[in-house]
Amino acid sequence: MITALDRHKAPALQKAGKLNVIHADKHVLDNGVPLYVVNAGVQDVVRFEIIFPNSVRTTSAYMHALSAHHLLDSGTAAKDALAVARGFDNYGAHFESEINADWKTLSLFSLSRLLPETLPLLHELITEASFPDNELDAWKTRNIQQVKVQKGKVSWLARKAFNETLYGSGSLYGFTPAEDDFSNVDRNTITRSFASGYDLSEAILVLSGKFSDKVIADINRIFGSVSLSSDNPSQNGTDFSSTAQVPEKKKIEKADAVQSCIRIGKLLFTKNHPDYQPMTVVSTLLGGYFGSRLMANIREDKGYTYGIGCALSPHRHGGHFFITTETGKAVCADAVREIYSELDRLSTEPVPADELELVKSYMSGAFQRNIDGPFALADRFKSLILHGLDYQYLEEYQDLLLSIQPATITGLAQKWLAPDTMTEIIAG
Repeated sequence: MITALDRHKAPALQKAGKLNVIHADKHVLDNGVPLYVVNAGVQDVVRFEIIFPNSVRTTSAYMHALSAHHLLDSGTAAKDALAVARGFDNYGAHFESEINADWKTLSLFSLSRLLPETLPLLHELITEASFPDNELDAWKTRNIQQVKVQKGKVSWLARKAFNETLYGSGSLYGFTPAEDDFSNVDRNTITRSFASGYDLSEAILVLSGKFSDKVIADINRIFGSVSLSSDNPSQNGTDFSSTAQVPEKKKIEKADAVQSCIRIGKLLFTKNHPDYQPMTVVSTLLGGYFGSRLMANIREDKGYTYGIGCALSPHRHGGHFFITTETGKAVCADAVREIYSELDRLSTEPVPADELELVKSYMSGAFQRNIDGPFALADRFKSLILHGLDYQYLEEYQDLLLSIQPATITGLAQKWLAPDTMTEIIAG
């Protein structure tokens, strides 16, 4: 007999036990470059990634590194952009490039059996990219136009001012490109940036999916024969200093804006800090999921916004905490007041045990989703190795979700989230 669901009652919480996470295996190519593999899943697809440290130190150098990275597939010494695109498309492969202040990543998605067909083309991109003038001009034009569009959004204005206030506009963590930054990019400097920016001696290779040993052998054949530079450029490219020692409040006027964007937060720390993992629980409880306190108060109860959230943003050499939302101009001040009220409540009133259990259950479920499949497992591995951590970190995280108590939440909120320590940016 099937029992009818009672849709007036939420399903009972299920406490998750500890999970065994599939670890990445380390291989070493013939030239000494590390290749980490996560061989799992049921579909015969793979993702091959090459991760380089971003060792530039100035915003101008970063702009040229960014341009070079996103233009790698715009042509090589022997192929134009169309030939490069067809070289991947003919084998059903997909190429992506990502860059931030700390790292540059190239990703190649492919059927397992066809990956060897496109590896030579990927190698060609990181050794023979040519950056044709017409492709560079089109790239600059697209991005200048995108900046012009973004500058009309209060969310962009608030985020730009917030990052600059915390880190300084000269820091890569505080830098947001403007039109002139793209206009000033030139091909000669891009070429020089490319020549020194893709040395495999400091690269990390990650292969994930379902594949045979032959795929590893093919990667070794293509990339294990590359000669490495004898130089050892610093991986500590981004200068980080805590510029926002004194919290600031700034208002960016935009007369034609219908809404205001609120961004409140402060500098915190990297993932290596002992308080980072417990602070993720505090952040989730405050504004990290739909049932959070900020959502319950400012969206559900007050109706000031469609959505509000907060998070920790860790970098390689620093990090910060932020709360962000958009509200109508007329209720912006009220929303800000309620945000500070929730921060204060978190540090003065013990969290009810049932509320904390709900957050822990949600985070345990999210952890399970985040290790579901080979690509997700590889992402978890990268989140460790790129911050100098190992799998013990995930063990400790699972232990934390089983054991953290309300008193710990209160203590961390008092220590790190005092309202009078927050920088506040309002754009609108």
